[in-house]
Amino acid sequence: MMKYEFQYYKSTDFYEIEQLILASYQWEKPVWGLSRHEFSKGLHPAFTGNVHALEHTVGVYREGDKIVACVINEGDYSGEVFFLFDSQQRATDEELLKDMLYFAKTNASGIKEDGRTACVNLFIPEWNTTLAKLACESKFERQDWGESTYILPFGEEEFEVQLPEGYSFADGTTTPDFYLSNTHRHAFGYGREDHACKHGEEAFHNLRQMKHYRKEYDLCVLDPEKRPVAMAIIWYDEQMPYCELEPLGVAWWERRKGIASALLHEAANRVKRDYPKCQGMKGGDQQFYQKIGYKNQEVIPCYHWELKIYISWEKESYERDYAREM
Repeated sequence: MMKYEFQYYKSTDFYEIEQLILASYQWEKPVWGLSRHEFSKGLHPAFTGNVHALEHTVGVYREGDKIVACVINEGDYSGEVFFLFDSQQRATDEELLKDMLYFAKTNASGIKEDGRTACVNLFIPEWNTTLAKLACESKFERQDWGESTYILPFGEEEFEVQLPEGYSFADGTTTPDFYLSNTHRHAFGYGREDHACKHGEEAFHNLRQMKHYRKEYDLCVLDPEKRPVAMAIIWYDEQMPYCELEPLGVAWWERRKGIASALLHEAANRVKRDYPKCQGMKGGDQQFYQKIGYKNQEVIPCYHWELKIYISWEKESYERDYAREM
């Protein structure tokens, strides 16, 4: 019998799990960081309609009264999975890892577009050779891609901030929720068929209730008529060596004007003034970030597993022993 007690996630676990994330900055640049954690919980339920996805697909492991590990995802039933631990040593406990891999392939897996194939994308940092070995033994295959961590280094001088003439900044102390949802909608092109179009304002309202949300790090750019055309939110805790951007969006008709660069520079300057020990800002893995000085600090490889599952009454399933095939 496993020495850890397994439990399905409950909403009351959220901030205890967050302590695992904050601890992980001591030994890695986590692919599941603070911004991803609070953004997924704050925004995704209303944004996607998957209100109870975390309760259905996230597993926590306790030692006594303490959560020491977790299998987590963005609450979207996609099969994209991340493992969290309270220490680097815990992350090499083979007994624990084997059950986490099993849970990932069963309760946390997604289904591909064919409606039959269960799948998991698991992100394993290079240092965790124990987990990588066990994953491969469990029929995961390392992919030739992963998640890159791009960080904008902070220096002693403030960044130059240049908005187009007539444009201005506003932050969460004055902007209504729909300024964020409107800008996000126009930046990423979702419309009436998308759940997020109807519930985007509610989703961003909920996001603004998260523990590490700060109004002064919730920035919009307003055009000369004071309409929002760009937005960004920065997340930070003093246990982190760098702050994190999530999300950034610029309305499609305002691109190529330097607005995103000015927005990130303004955000960086605000964090630098408040927290001089903060060393940089994490951004996205796109060409834009590289052009304005973000540096690739780490790549977390993806390990993929999939298995075609037939419904029990289909003839293809009659002789299949899926437990043995896993």
